[in-house]
Amino acid sequence: MPDRLLIIGGNAAGMTAATWARRQNSSAEIIVVEKTPFISYSECGIPYVFSGQINSLDTLIRYQPQELLEKYQIKVLIQNTVESLNLSSQFAEVKNLAENKISKINFDYLVIATGAKAKVPNIEGLNLAGVFTLRHMPEAKAIDEYLKKNKPRNAVILGAGYIGLEMAEALRACSIDVTIIESSKKLLGNFDGQLKAQIINELNKQKVKLLLDETIHGILGSQKVEYVSASSGVINTDLVIIAIGISPEVSLARSSNIRLGASGAIAVKETLQTNFPNVYAAGDCAEVNHIVLDKPYYFPLGTTANKQGRVAGINIAGGRAKFTGIVGTQAVKVFDLEIATTGLSIDEAKAAGFWVKELSSHSVSRAGYYPGSEPIFTSLLYDERTGKVLGGQMIGYEGVAKRIDVIATALFNKMKVEDLLQLDLSYAPPFAPVWDPILYTVRKLK
Repeated sequence: MPDRLLIIGGNAAGMTAATWARRQNSSAEIIVVEKTPFISYSECGIPYVFSGQINSLDTLIRYQPQELLEKYQIKVLIQNTVESLNLSSQFAEVKNLAENKISKINFDYLVIATGAKAKVPNIEGLNLAGVFTLRHMPEAKAIDEYLKKNKPRNAVILGAGYIGLEMAEALRACSIDVTIIESSKKLLGNFDGQLKAQIINELNKQKVKLLLDETIHGILGSQKVEYVSASSGVINTDLVIIAIGISPEVSLARSSNIRLGASGAIAVKETLQTNFPNVYAAGDCAEVNHIVLDKPYYFPLGTTANKQGRVAGINIAGGRAKFTGIVGTQAVKVFDLEIATTGLSIDEAKAAGFWVKELSSHSVSRAGYYPGSEPIFTSLLYDERTGKVLGGQMIGYEGVAKRIDVIATALFNKMKVEDLLQLDLSYAPPFAPVWDPILYTVRKLK
Protein backbone atom coordinates (compact mmCIF):
# COMPACT_ATOMS: atom_id res chain seq x y z
CA MET A 1 0.00 0.00 0.00
CA PRO A 2 1.40 3.46 -0.87
CA ASP A 3 2.21 6.08 1.74
CA ARG A 4 -0.25 8.47 0.11
CA LEU A 5 -3.30 7.85 -2.07
CA LEU A 6 -4.81 10.82 -3.87
CA ILE A 7 -8.35 10.53 -5.23
CA ILE A 8 -9.89 13.08 -7.60
CA GLY A 9 -13.67 13.07 -7.18
CA GLY A 10 -15.67 12.64 -3.99
CA ASN A 11 -18.81 10.81 -4.97
CA ALA A 12 -19.65 7.15 -5.71
CA ALA A 13 -16.45 5.80 -7.27
CA GLY A 14 -14.02 8.08 -5.45
CA MET A 15 -15.42 7.63 -1.97
CA THR A 16 -15.86 3.89 -2.43
CA ALA A 17 -12.22 3.62 -3.52
CA ALA A 18 -11.17 5.64 -0.47
CA THR A 19 -13.11 3.59 2.08
CA TRP A 20 -12.11 0.23 0.60
CA ALA A 21 -8.46 1.25 0.53
CA ARG A 22 -8.79 2.23 4.17
CA ARG A 23 -10.36 -1.15 5.03
CA GLN A 24 -7.31 -2.86 3.56
CA ASN A 25 -4.77 -0.55 5.16
CA SER A 26 -5.17 1.47 8.35
CA SER A 27 -2.03 3.60 8.12
CA ALA A 28 -1.83 5.04 4.60
CA GLU A 29 -2.66 8.71 4.06
CA ILE A 30 -5.77 9.10 1.90
CA ILE A 31 -6.74 12.47 0.42
CA VAL A 32 -9.86 13.14 -1.67
CA VAL A 33 -10.18 16.30 -3.77
CA GLU A 34 -13.75 17.35 -4.64
CA LYS A 35 -14.67 20.38 -6.74
CA THR A 36 -18.10 20.96 -5.19
CA PRO A 37 -19.14 21.41 -1.54
CA PHE A 38 -20.82 17.98 -1.57
CA ILE A 39 -19.52 14.42 -1.33
CA SER A 40 -20.91 10.92 -1.03
CA TYR A 41 -24.50 11.46 -2.15
CA SER A 42 -27.02 9.66 -4.34
CA GLU A 43 -27.54 11.40 -7.67
CA CYS A 44 -30.21 8.84 -8.58
CA GLY A 45 -32.44 9.98 -5.73
CA ILE A 46 -32.61 13.64 -6.79
CA PRO A 47 -35.86 13.51 -8.85
CA TYR A 48 -37.70 11.95 -5.90
CA VAL A 49 -36.88 14.95 -3.75
CA PHE A 50 -38.59 17.25 -6.25
CA SER A 51 -41.64 14.97 -6.31
CA GLY A 52 -41.89 15.12 -2.50
CA GLN A 53 -41.27 11.39 -1.96
CA ILE A 54 -37.98 12.19 -0.21
CA ASN A 55 -37.91 15.01 2.33
CA SER A 56 -34.88 16.98 1.21
CA LEU A 57 -31.73 16.84 -0.88
CA ASP A 58 -29.69 16.63 2.32
CA THR A 59 -31.29 13.22 2.97
CA LEU A 60 -29.34 11.90 -0.04
CA ILE A 61 -25.96 12.79 1.48
CA ARG A 62 -24.28 9.79 3.13
CA TYR A 63 -21.22 11.43 4.66
CA GLN A 64 -19.93 14.88 5.48
CA PRO A 65 -16.16 15.49 5.19
CA GLN A 66 -15.71 15.69 8.96
CA GLU A 67 -17.41 12.32 9.43
CA LEU A 68 -15.01 10.64 6.99
CA LEU A 69 -12.06 12.17 8.76
CA GLU A 70 -13.28 10.96 12.16
CA LYS A 71 -14.52 7.52 11.08
CA TYR A 72 -11.98 6.55 8.39
CA GLN A 73 -9.16 9.07 8.72
CA ILE A 74 -9.82 10.14 5.14
CA LYS A 75 -9.04 13.80 4.46
CA VAL A 76 -11.50 15.44 2.06
CA LEU A 77 -10.74 18.78 0.41
CA ILE A 78 -14.07 20.17 -0.78
CA GLN A 79 -14.27 23.11 -3.17
CA ASN A 80 -10.85 22.19 -4.49
CA THR A 81 -9.99 21.24 -8.03
CA VAL A 82 -6.96 19.55 -9.58
CA GLU A 83 -5.55 21.97 -12.14
CA SER A 84 -2.83 19.69 -13.50
CA LEU A 85 -1.06 16.39 -12.95
CA ASN A 86 2.62 15.54 -13.22
CA LEU A 87 2.60 11.76 -13.40
CA SER A 88 6.35 11.31 -13.77
CA SER A 89 7.07 13.32 -10.60
CA GLN A 90 3.81 12.12 -8.98
CA PHE A 91 2.23 15.35 -7.85
CA ALA A 92 -0.96 17.31 -8.50
CA GLU A 93 -1.47 21.06 -8.53
CA VAL A 94 -4.63 21.67 -6.52
CA LYS A 95 -6.56 24.93 -6.45
CA ASN A 96 -8.59 25.96 -3.42
CA LEU A 97 -11.59 27.62 -5.06
CA ALA A 98 -12.67 29.49 -1.94
CA GLU A 99 -9.23 31.02 -1.30
CA ASN A 100 -8.01 31.07 -4.93
CA LYS A 101 -4.73 29.45 -3.87
CA ILE A 102 -2.78 26.67 -5.58
CA SER A 103 -0.82 24.05 -3.67
CA LYS A 104 1.09 20.90 -4.59
CA ILE A 105 0.03 17.45 -3.36
CA ASN A 106 2.39 14.52 -3.87
CA PHE A 107 1.02 11.03 -4.27
CA ASP A 108 2.16 7.44 -4.61
CA TYR A 109 -1.05 6.21 -6.18
CA LEU A 110 -3.84 8.11 -7.88
CA VAL A 111 -7.52 7.39 -8.57
CA ILE A 112 -9.30 9.50 -11.18
CA ALA A 113 -13.02 9.53 -10.41
CA THR A 114 -13.99 12.77 -12.12
CA GLY A 115 -17.37 11.44 -13.24
CA ALA A 116 -19.34 12.83 -16.14
CA LYS A 117 -20.74 16.15 -17.25
CA ALA A 118 -24.13 16.97 -18.72
CA LYS A 119 -24.35 17.43 -22.46
CA VAL A 120 -25.88 20.70 -23.62
CA PRO A 121 -27.26 21.57 -27.06
CA ASN A 122 -25.57 24.21 -29.19
CA ILE A 123 -28.40 26.74 -28.96
CA GLU A 124 -28.93 30.22 -27.57
CA GLY A 125 -30.47 30.91 -24.19
CA LEU A 126 -28.60 28.41 -22.04
CA ASN A 127 -27.63 31.13 -19.56
CA LEU A 128 -31.15 32.44 -18.96
CA ALA A 129 -32.58 32.15 -15.46
CA GLY A 130 -34.76 29.05 -15.21
CA VAL A 131 -32.60 26.92 -17.53
CA PHE A 132 -30.83 24.01 -15.81
CA THR A 133 -28.91 20.84 -16.39
CA LEU A 134 -29.28 18.15 -13.73
CA ARG A 135 -26.19 16.14 -13.00
CA HIS A 136 -24.74 16.99 -9.59
CA MET A 137 -25.91 18.23 -6.21
CA PRO A 138 -25.18 21.95 -6.84
CA GLU A 139 -27.48 21.86 -9.88
CA ALA A 140 -30.14 20.03 -7.86
CA LYS A 141 -29.90 22.67 -5.12
CA ALA A 142 -30.31 25.43 -7.71
CA ILE A 143 -33.41 23.76 -9.21
CA ASP A 144 -34.89 23.20 -5.77
CA GLU A 145 -34.43 26.86 -4.88
CA TYR A 146 -35.90 27.97 -8.21
CA LEU A 147 -38.98 25.79 -7.78
CA LYS A 148 -39.64 27.13 -4.29
CA LYS A 149 -39.01 30.78 -5.17
CA ASN A 150 -40.59 31.05 -8.63
CA LYS A 151 -43.29 28.35 -8.50
CA PRO A 152 -43.23 27.70 -12.26
CA ARG A 153 -46.44 26.56 -13.95
CA ASN A 154 -44.92 25.20 -17.18
CA ALA A 155 -41.76 23.20 -17.81
CA VAL A 156 -39.97 21.92 -20.89
CA ILE A 157 -37.67 18.92 -20.54
CA LEU A 158 -35.13 18.40 -23.32
CA GLY A 159 -34.53 14.67 -23.64
CA ALA A 160 -36.67 11.57 -23.12
CA GLY A 161 -34.03 9.49 -21.37
CA TYR A 162 -34.06 8.20 -17.83
CA ILE A 163 -33.53 11.57 -16.12
CA GLY A 164 -35.97 13.32 -18.46
CA LEU A 165 -38.79 10.88 -17.75
CA GLU A 166 -38.10 10.80 -14.01
CA MET A 167 -38.13 14.59 -13.89
CA ALA A 168 -41.42 14.67 -15.82
CA GLU A 169 -43.00 12.63 -13.03
CA ALA A 170 -41.41 14.81 -10.35
CA LEU A 171 -42.62 18.07 -11.89
CA ARG A 172 -46.14 16.74 -12.50
CA ALA A 173 -46.26 15.92 -8.79
CA CYS A 174 -45.71 19.66 -8.26
CA SER A 175 -48.73 20.41 -10.51
CA ILE A 176 -46.46 21.76 -13.25
CA ASP A 177 -47.50 21.26 -16.88
CA VAL A 178 -44.72 19.35 -18.64
CA THR A 179 -43.64 19.06 -22.26
CA ILE A 180 -40.86 16.62 -23.17
CA ILE A 181 -38.93 17.31 -26.38
CA GLU A 182 -36.84 14.45 -27.81
CA SER A 183 -34.67 14.76 -30.93
CA SER A 184 -34.96 11.07 -31.89
CA LYS A 185 -37.97 8.89 -32.66
CA LYS A 186 -37.27 6.60 -29.69
CA LEU A 187 -37.62 6.73 -25.93
CA LEU A 188 -34.99 5.88 -23.32
CA GLY A 189 -32.36 5.69 -26.02
CA ASN A 190 -33.51 2.49 -27.73
CA PHE A 191 -37.14 1.79 -26.84
CA ASP A 192 -39.35 1.40 -29.87
CA GLY A 193 -42.42 -0.53 -30.98
CA GLN A 194 -44.76 -1.84 -28.30
CA LEU A 195 -42.55 -0.70 -25.43
CA LYS A 196 -42.50 2.83 -26.78
CA ALA A 197 -46.28 2.82 -27.30
CA GLN A 198 -46.92 1.77 -23.70
CA ILE A 199 -44.67 4.54 -22.34
CA ILE A 200 -46.42 7.10 -24.53
CA ASN A 201 -49.80 5.90 -23.26
CA GLU A 202 -48.64 6.37 -19.67
CA LEU A 203 -47.33 9.87 -20.40
CA ASN A 204 -50.62 10.78 -22.07
CA LYS A 205 -52.53 9.44 -19.06
CA GLN A 206 -50.44 11.63 -16.78
CA LYS A 207 -50.99 14.68 -19.03
CA VAL A 208 -47.38 14.97 -20.17
CA LYS A 209 -46.98 16.28 -23.71
CA LEU A 210 -44.36 14.39 -25.70
CA LEU A 211 -42.75 15.69 -28.90
CA LEU A 212 -40.55 13.16 -30.70
CA ASP A 213 -38.23 13.67 -33.68
CA GLU A 214 -38.09 17.35 -32.81
CA THR A 215 -35.37 19.96 -33.37
CA ILE A 216 -34.70 22.66 -30.77
CA HIS A 217 -33.86 26.06 -32.26
CA GLY A 218 -33.36 28.04 -29.08
CA ILE A 219 -34.38 29.04 -25.57
CA LEU A 220 -35.62 32.61 -25.49
CA GLY A 221 -36.60 35.23 -22.95
CA SER A 222 -35.60 38.51 -21.33
CA GLN A 223 -33.17 37.53 -18.55
CA LYS A 224 -35.51 34.68 -17.56
CA VAL A 225 -36.72 31.85 -19.82
CA GLU A 226 -40.07 32.57 -21.46
CA TYR A 227 -40.36 30.06 -24.28
CA VAL A 228 -38.62 27.36 -26.28
CA SER A 229 -38.49 27.49 -30.06
CA ALA A 230 -38.74 24.07 -31.71
CA SER A 231 -39.41 22.72 -35.19
CA SER A 232 -43.13 22.29 -34.42
CA GLY A 233 -43.52 25.79 -32.99
CA VAL A 234 -43.07 27.92 -29.88
CA ILE A 235 -43.72 26.53 -26.38
CA ASN A 236 -44.30 28.88 -23.46
CA THR A 237 -42.41 27.84 -20.34
CA ASP A 238 -41.09 29.05 -16.97
CA LEU A 239 -38.54 26.27 -16.59
CA VAL A 240 -36.24 24.23 -18.85
CA ILE A 241 -34.45 21.06 -17.73
CA ILE A 242 -31.75 19.88 -20.13
CA ALA A 243 -31.41 16.09 -19.93
CA ILE A 244 -29.99 15.05 -23.31
CA GLY A 245 -27.29 12.81 -21.90
CA ILE A 246 -23.85 12.92 -20.32
CA SER A 247 -20.24 12.55 -21.44
CA PRO A 248 -17.19 11.45 -19.44
CA GLU A 249 -15.21 14.22 -17.71
CA VAL A 250 -11.74 13.36 -19.01
CA SER A 251 -10.07 16.73 -19.63
CA LEU A 252 -7.54 16.13 -16.85
CA ALA A 253 -6.80 12.61 -18.05
CA ARG A 254 -6.37 13.78 -21.64
CA SER A 255 -3.94 16.55 -20.69
CA SER A 256 -1.93 14.03 -18.65
CA ASN A 257 -1.56 11.50 -21.49
CA ILE A 258 -3.75 8.96 -19.76
CA ARG A 259 -5.12 6.80 -22.55
CA LEU A 260 -8.73 7.23 -23.60
CA GLY A 261 -10.73 4.46 -25.25
CA ALA A 262 -12.78 4.59 -28.43
CA SER A 263 -15.82 5.68 -26.42
CA GLY A 264 -14.03 8.80 -25.20
CA ALA A 265 -13.83 7.55 -21.60
CA ILE A 266 -10.64 6.48 -19.83
CA ALA A 267 -9.41 3.06 -20.91
CA VAL A 268 -8.86 0.72 -17.96
CA LYS A 269 -7.84 -2.87 -17.31
CA GLU A 270 -9.86 -5.33 -15.21
CA THR A 271 -7.85 -4.07 -12.25
CA LEU A 272 -9.01 -0.50 -13.06
CA GLN A 273 -5.42 0.52 -13.84
CA THR A 274 -4.85 2.95 -16.69
CA ASN A 275 -1.79 2.95 -18.95
CA PHE A 276 0.10 4.26 -15.91
CA PRO A 277 0.44 1.40 -13.38
CA ASN A 278 -0.02 3.63 -10.31
CA VAL A 279 -2.97 5.54 -11.81
CA TYR A 280 -6.47 4.06 -11.62
CA ALA A 281 -9.79 5.32 -13.01
CA ALA A 282 -13.28 4.43 -11.86
CA GLY A 283 -16.88 5.52 -12.29
CA ASP A 284 -18.53 7.63 -14.96
CA CYS A 285 -15.20 8.80 -16.42
CA ALA A 286 -14.04 5.24 -17.18
CA GLU A 287 -14.88 2.61 -19.77
CA VAL A 288 -16.23 -0.81 -18.87
CA ASN A 289 -16.11 -4.17 -20.60
CA HIS A 290 -19.50 -5.02 -22.12
CA ILE A 291 -19.77 -8.76 -21.56
CA VAL A 292 -22.33 -9.35 -24.34
CA LEU A 293 -20.40 -7.34 -26.93
CA ASP A 294 -17.01 -8.42 -25.54
CA LYS A 295 -15.49 -4.97 -26.00
CA PRO A 296 -14.92 -1.72 -24.10
CA TYR A 297 -18.05 0.37 -23.71
CA TYR A 298 -19.28 3.52 -22.01
CA PHE A 299 -22.14 2.76 -19.65
CA PRO A 300 -22.24 5.19 -16.70
CA LEU A 301 -24.31 4.01 -13.74
CA GLY A 302 -24.08 4.40 -9.97
CA THR A 303 -23.93 0.65 -9.44
CA THR A 304 -20.95 0.36 -11.79
CA ALA A 305 -19.19 3.31 -10.16
CA ASN A 306 -19.44 1.73 -6.70
CA LYS A 307 -18.19 -1.64 -7.95
CA GLN A 308 -15.27 -0.07 -9.81
CA GLY A 309 -14.37 2.07 -6.80
CA ARG A 310 -14.25 -1.04 -4.62
CA VAL A 311 -11.94 -2.85 -7.04
CA ALA A 312 -9.61 0.14 -7.38
CA GLY A 313 -9.41 0.61 -3.60
CA ILE A 314 -8.65 -3.06 -2.95
CA ASN A 315 -5.97 -3.26 -5.64
CA ILE A 316 -4.20 -0.08 -4.57
CA ALA A 317 -3.94 -1.62 -1.11
CA GLY A 318 -2.28 -4.73 -2.55
CA GLY A 319 -5.31 -6.89 -3.29
CA ARG A 320 -6.20 -8.75 -6.48
CA ALA A 321 -9.75 -7.75 -7.29
CA LYS A 322 -11.15 -7.57 -10.82
CA PHE A 323 -14.07 -5.79 -12.42
CA THR A 324 -15.12 -8.14 -15.22
CA GLY A 325 -17.73 -5.89 -16.79
CA ILE A 326 -21.41 -5.11 -17.25
CA VAL A 327 -24.30 -6.40 -19.32
CA GLY A 328 -26.18 -3.09 -19.43
CA THR A 329 -28.93 -3.47 -16.84
CA GLN A 330 -31.20 -0.51 -16.09
CA ALA A 331 -34.59 0.13 -14.56
CA VAL A 332 -36.74 3.23 -14.38
CA LYS A 333 -40.11 4.18 -12.94
CA VAL A 334 -42.23 6.40 -15.18
CA PHE A 335 -45.23 7.39 -13.08
CA ASP A 336 -46.98 4.06 -12.39
CA LEU A 337 -45.04 2.18 -15.06
CA GLU A 338 -42.00 0.01 -14.37
CA ILE A 339 -39.52 -0.32 -17.25
CA ALA A 340 -36.38 -2.45 -17.24
CA THR A 341 -33.80 -3.49 -19.79
CA THR A 342 -30.60 -5.48 -19.91
CA GLY A 343 -28.15 -6.50 -22.62
CA LEU A 344 -28.66 -5.35 -26.19
CA SER A 345 -31.61 -3.87 -28.03
CA ILE A 346 -32.58 -5.31 -31.42
CA ASP A 347 -30.78 -2.51 -33.26
CA GLU A 348 -27.63 -2.88 -31.15
CA ALA A 349 -27.58 -6.65 -31.60
CA LYS A 350 -27.98 -6.40 -35.37
CA ALA A 351 -25.27 -3.73 -35.58
CA ALA A 352 -22.93 -6.05 -33.67
CA GLY A 353 -23.45 -8.79 -36.26
CA PHE A 354 -25.67 -11.17 -34.27
CA TRP A 355 -28.44 -13.16 -35.93
CA VAL A 356 -31.16 -11.76 -33.75
CA LYS A 357 -34.34 -13.60 -32.88
CA GLU A 358 -36.98 -12.21 -30.53
CA LEU A 359 -39.36 -14.00 -28.21
CA SER A 360 -42.11 -11.87 -26.68
CA SER A 361 -45.15 -12.41 -24.54
CA HIS A 362 -47.93 -10.78 -22.57
CA SER A 363 -48.17 -12.27 -19.11
CA VAL A 364 -49.11 -11.20 -15.59
CA SER A 365 -47.22 -10.25 -12.44
CA ARG A 366 -49.14 -12.59 -10.09
CA ALA A 367 -51.44 -15.54 -10.45
CA GLY A 368 -54.31 -14.30 -12.60
CA TYR A 369 -56.90 -15.09 -9.95
CA TYR A 370 -54.99 -13.28 -7.18
CA PRO A 371 -56.02 -9.65 -6.48
CA GLY A 372 -53.74 -6.96 -7.91
CA SER A 373 -52.30 -8.94 -10.79
CA GLU A 374 -50.92 -6.61 -13.47
CA PRO A 375 -49.98 -7.25 -17.13
CA ILE A 376 -46.31 -7.55 -18.05
CA PHE A 377 -44.84 -7.41 -21.54
CA THR A 378 -41.55 -9.27 -21.98
CA SER A 379 -39.16 -9.18 -24.93
CA LEU A 380 -36.23 -11.60 -24.98
CA LEU A 381 -33.47 -11.57 -27.62
CA TYR A 382 -31.10 -14.37 -28.54
CA ASP A 383 -28.63 -15.29 -31.29
CA GLU A 384 -30.13 -17.79 -33.73
CA ARG A 385 -26.72 -19.34 -34.46
CA THR A 386 -25.47 -19.91 -30.91
CA GLY A 387 -28.70 -19.74 -28.90
CA LYS A 388 -27.05 -17.32 -26.44
CA VAL A 389 -29.22 -14.73 -24.76
CA LEU A 390 -28.50 -11.21 -26.05
CA GLY A 391 -30.88 -9.00 -24.10
CA GLY A 392 -34.26 -8.46 -22.60
CA GLN A 393 -36.79 -5.71 -21.99
CA MET A 394 -39.80 -5.73 -19.69
CA ILE A 395 -42.56 -3.25 -19.00
CA GLY A 396 -45.57 -3.32 -16.69
CA TYR A 397 -47.12 -1.92 -13.54
CA GLU A 398 -45.68 -4.41 -11.07
CA GLY A 399 -42.88 -6.94 -10.70
CA VAL A 400 -40.70 -5.78 -13.59
CA ALA A 401 -37.63 -4.13 -12.11
CA LYS A 402 -36.29 -7.14 -10.20
CA ARG A 403 -37.35 -9.77 -12.74
CA ILE A 404 -34.96 -8.23 -15.27
CA ASP A 405 -32.14 -9.37 -12.97
CA VAL A 406 -32.83 -12.98 -14.00
CA ILE A 407 -32.06 -12.09 -17.61
CA ALA A 408 -29.05 -10.04 -16.50
CA THR A 409 -27.69 -13.09 -14.66
CA ALA A 410 -28.20 -15.20 -17.77
CA LEU A 411 -26.26 -12.66 -19.83
CA PHE A 412 -23.42 -12.51 -17.32
CA ASN A 413 -23.11 -16.29 -17.42
CA LYS A 414 -23.51 -16.43 -21.23
CA MET A 415 -26.47 -18.79 -20.98
CA LYS A 416 -28.46 -20.09 -23.92
CA VAL A 417 -32.08 -19.12 -24.22
CA GLU A 418 -33.25 -22.73 -23.83
CA ASP A 419 -31.42 -22.93 -20.48
CA LEU A 420 -33.73 -20.28 -19.01
CA LEU A 421 -36.62 -22.71 -19.13
CA GLN A 422 -34.83 -24.87 -16.55
CA LEU A 423 -34.51 -22.06 -13.99
CA ASP A 424 -36.17 -22.76 -10.67
CA LEU A 425 -37.86 -19.39 -10.20
CA SER A 426 -40.04 -18.73 -7.18
CA TYR A 427 -43.81 -19.17 -7.34
CA ALA A 428 -46.63 -18.15 -5.05
CA PRO A 429 -49.92 -16.53 -6.14
CA PRO A 430 -49.16 -13.14 -4.48
CA PHE A 431 -45.80 -12.87 -6.28
CA ALA A 432 -45.89 -14.72 -9.59
CA PRO A 433 -47.94 -17.02 -11.79
CA VAL A 434 -46.90 -20.66 -11.96
CA TRP A 435 -45.17 -19.80 -15.24
CA ASP A 436 -43.15 -16.69 -14.45
CA PRO A 437 -43.28 -14.08 -17.27
CA ILE A 438 -39.70 -14.94 -18.26
CA LEU A 439 -40.41 -18.68 -18.40
CA TYR A 440 -43.69 -18.02 -20.18
CA THR A 441 -41.74 -16.12 -22.86
CA VAL A 442 -39.11 -18.83 -23.30
CA ARG A 443 -41.85 -21.44 -23.71
CA LYS A 444 -42.49 -19.89 -27.13
CA LEU A 445 -39.13 -21.13 -28.35
CA LYS A 446 -39.58 -23.51 -31.27
